[in-house]
Amino acid sequence: MDERTTSRECRIGDLVSDFVGRLSPVCSQYDSVAQAWATLLPDPLRAHCRIAGVSNGCLKVAADGSSYMFELQLCKAVLLRELQRVCPAARVRRIEVGMAR
Repeated sequence: MDERTTSRECRIGDLVSDFVGRLSPVCSQYDSVAQAWATLLPDPLRAHCRIAGVSNGCLKVAADGSSYMFELQLCKAVLLRELQRVCPAARVRRIEVGMAR
């Protein structure tokens, strides 16, 4: 192996390591939201609702059916308050509920 290849591989490895290091806190932040969501959600809803995404302070939740969607709408204010209390680093400001595809 010549020196240029070795040197370049080290730099790419350093870049990947740096990127993963910066990404790690973000992943753990959203992982904690998923864990908190699973513990906060009432048992009947847990099997029929899932996190569809988190972006710009909005937690998007997908429900299996309209009745589950309605139940989530009724309790989303309480769920939001609890998520903000349990996971302040995630900075969730609102919850959007939609139908699962």
